[in-house]
Amino acid sequence: MLSVRALTAHTPRGPLLAGVDFDLAAGERLAIVGASGSGKSLTARALLALPPAGIVYGGTVDFDGKTLLELPERDLTAIRGKDIAMIFQEPATALNPVKRIGDQIDETLRIHTDLGRRARAARVAEMLERTGLAAVGVGPERFPHQLSGGQRQRVAVAIALALSPRLVIADEPTSALDAVSAALVLDLLVRLTAEENAGLVLITHDLAVARRAARIAVMEAGRIVEDGPSERVLRAPESAAAKALVANTVVALRPHAPPPAGAPPVLAAERVGVARGGRPIVREASLSVAAGERLALVGGSGSGKTTLMRAILGLLPHTGTVAVHGRAIDPADPHPLRACAQMVFQDPATSFNPRHSVRRIVTEPLYGRRLSRREKTARAAAALEKVGLGADSLRKKPHAFSGGQRQRIAIARALVAEPELLIADEAVSALDAAIKADIVRLLDQLTREEGIALVFIAHDLGLVRRLADRIAVMADGTIVEEGPVAAIFDAPQHPATRALVAEAEAVPDGA
Repeated sequence: MLSVRALTAHTPRGPLLAGVDFDLAAGERLAIVGASGSGKSLTARALLALPPAGIVYGGTVDFDGKTLLELPERDLTAIRGKDIAMIFQEPATALNPVKRIGDQIDETLRIHTDLGRRARAARVAEMLERTGLAAVGVGPERFPHQLSGGQRQRVAVAIALALSPRLVIADEPTSALDAVSAALVLDLLVRLTAEENAGLVLITHDLAVARRAARIAVMEAGRIVEDGPSERVLRAPESAAAKALVANTVVALRPHAPPPAGAPPVLAAERVGVARGGRPIVREASLSVAAGERLALVGGSGSGKTTLMRAILGLLPHTGTVAVHGRAIDPADPHPLRACAQMVFQDPATSFNPRHSVRRIVTEPLYGRRLSRREKTARAAAALEKVGLGADSLRKKPHAFSGGQRQRIAIARALVAEPELLIADEAVSALDAAIKADIVRLLDQLTREEGIALVFIAHDLGLVRRLADRIAVMADGTIVEEGPVAAIFDAPQHPATRALVAEAEAVPDGA
């Protein structure tokens, strides 16, 4: 059904893809894995003849006998969405922020079919049900900004699957999802290929996701360096790139001694509540974290994790109290909190100004401090070095980087201010295994050596088990369970906790 031969991608500065070859049969599932910047997403976009600005593709991409890279745009638009659909990595940029999600799912039906309004509405409702959105009260009238990151990703999945395409390209489709939601989405994609005899190309850095495919192709420096059955590639990798991915799946950390009981908290939030349109989103949530402590905030997509932390930082109006080092913060003046706390947002595509250079983005937390331009630049370069990016990144703009590289820039921006409290919202969800391991080790080092208090929102419970000292579980806007890591995993009490733990334990370490 699909044949890719000698695929290249060039910019004026040089090649990005250097001769990619692979085939895909109808109903076959292929996972393309590799480090951030290896060319995975560029390869995926070539299957729709959608090169990013300034990039020119070469070679051939044949789909059902049609050479896609040579087709006129009119013929390509008839194929895109109907025969080949793509689920993009960052739904915040793939969705239209001023259109209701029901209208966005309906758009592809309206363009590519002759269905009447009532039939289209029924199909939209069916897709919301199949992707699990209806079950959590998300209807077609919602706008993207009213949804969590994971819910937006499921809307993108619903749009892609609405017409039962013959080929689905999923670019990191579960990177923003908790374990339960990720399993639901992957089950849906796998079921589609079986029921519709459709091909599925999974672009991922998560080897647990790659395991769902029959074949795995490993990319490095714009080439496929290994291609074979998934079980063989995962258990006996041959290429250096594949060996590195498998080796970095489990991040080994030294045992960490949490602060002693009763240690004064850096941050203490009591009975925090957030409402939107009169509807409660977060209900009387309380948490605290001490210097050097690591608190993991986990829960299903849409449970209120990010909303709670934004409220605590004064980014959303809220009820309840927030104190730093025992001093209550006036909601009208959150600057004392922001002076010692920094947040790494989940989606760097929406937290960066696309017109600004990386230097300006990373040095934003330093504005107002009495530092020279040279000192700010030096701090930015050092922060970028910590997260694995060189000083040559300073002059570039966000669009020049892959999704994982942009997430590293977001972490550098938080670290440049030398915070006492770091709040990381899915800070490693978009990173490949090697860089994820590096960032986790960095967070481990910051809490050990510099005593930074860490609150991290995560859906990867394998990572939580190794990094966290305590876990707080959210469901329906409430913290339903809290305790030491061992207690949460060994004897989960709440149904939401049991569901998350069960899904995490279904994926073996090293998968």
